[in-house]
Amino acid sequence: MKYNSNTALSEIGITEDTLTEKQKNDLVNKGYILISLAENEWLDRGIDLNLVSNVTNELIEKEGSMGGWEAHDHAQHKLEKGQHPERGAQRLNHLINKHSCYRKIFTIPEAVYAAKFLIKNDIALSQLILRMPFPGTGEQKWHIDWMPRRKKSDPIRSVLTSLFLDDFTKENGATRIVPNTHKLLLSPEEQGLGTEDHPDQIYVEAPRGSLFIYDINLWHCGSRNLNGKKRRQLNINYRDRKIWQQINYKKELIESVRNELSYAELYLLKARDEDKPRKEFLFRHRNNPIIKKMFQILWSS
Repeated sequence: MKYNSNTALSEIGITEDTLTEKQKNDLVNKGYILISLAENEWLDRGIDLNLVSNVTNELIEKEGSMGGWEAHDHAQHKLEKGQHPERGAQRLNHLINKHSCYRKIFTIPEAVYAAKFLIKNDIALSQLILRMPFPGTGEQKWHIDWMPRRKKSDPIRSVLTSLFLDDFTKENGATRIVPNTHKLLLSPEEQGLGTEDHPDQIYVEAPRGSLFIYDINLWHCGSRNLNGKKRRQLNINYRDRKIWQQINYKKELIESVRNELSYAELYLLKARDEDKPRKEFLFRHRNNPIIKKMFQILWSS
């Protein structure tokens, strides 16, 4: 029997009951769900939010403007100038390699199940990163994190889960979303939207320890951090397994971490011995029109 995502999810203990029927319906119809878990509930899952928070602060202090550049090509000249990967926000990348406290986060059951439920095909983690808007800035343009769908039959390719390490409020830069826009066959940029308010927008306000899970086609953006309080989120991005990962875990996962992970976890990272390595030349030139078109055809098959 072929090993697949259903096998991996079963071995990790993820079942059809991981999300309620209402949560599944909301993902399909509204494009997102919000789940709040208390600190003791996270501890029961083997995730210490205080430890994760402290380690994250240490990494922010240590990496500063260098944080997050691992996922970007040809960044050396920007690094030398001390630029951040996203102006107005702190980023951290390669978190699975950097501390054991992050290793249960990429397999949070609700995040993995929601990805498989919406994508329907086999899945793999694309990346686990941190985003934190700086005081007085961090506002983003309305966007989606994938190419816009053009037909109603076009599949969902990517699902994002944000784990809130701080309370999210309007004052500290909570994410804005427009419910139901994941069904639209165009992007907010094509609609001419920038950073302005949308008449149907809502702010995703929720306490520390919450999970915000959404279809990547949902219109969303970070808002401005007005009060300067920390607003850190860990983004767990799963994609259709056929699609390129932002982080090539087959190549980048360090050996000591690899040895600590189960076969199912390595499968979800696409880092098993039998997993095909990412073709780096093609990935570096993925925005070339010919290469982009070629892979769109391959991915649709």
